[in-house]
Amino acid sequence: MVSEPSSGQQKPADVKPGRRWLTVLLFVSLIFNVFFAGLVGARLMHMHGWLGGRPAYVQQLGPMAGYALQHLLSPLNAPDRQIVIDSVNGHMGELQQINQSIRDQRKVVAQLLKADNYDRKAVDDAFAELRRRTDAMQAALQQALGEAVEKLSPAARKQLED
Repeated sequence: MVSEPSSGQQKPADVKPGRRWLTVLLFVSLIFNVFFAGLVGARLMHMHGWLGGRPAYVQQLGPMAGYALQHLLSPLNAPDRQIVIDSVNGHMGELQQINQSIRDQRKVVAQLLKADNYDRKAVDDAFAELRRRTDAMQAALQQALGEAVEKLSPAARKQLED
């Protein structure tokens, strides 16, 4: 015997279309909320270094020089890495000043490229100055690293990343 639904129960086919759409919209809203909460949470964890954020020296040196130094030092053990970082920190003021001058010159180049009256000579001169400042950063960082690596043992120097 098949039981008939009582007056309080509805057959699945009797579900009102408005309720079905409401259920779908609530489900989609839940998915979007979970997705965006995950994005915000991951960003907050990354900003605060919970997921292996950038060391302080990377932030101080700027992205190019900082990441190059981080890559170079990654195979070293903590005491050897600290020897190099302490030595580079002795040059940090000069390196930060050069890094800021590079950023300033990039802004100058961008302004010249966007100018209504394009001046090819001014753009070429600005790029030449940017190259000069970048070369100065490379030379200063090489000087700092040369002094730092000199303090490492031969075994530690062999571990440096290519």
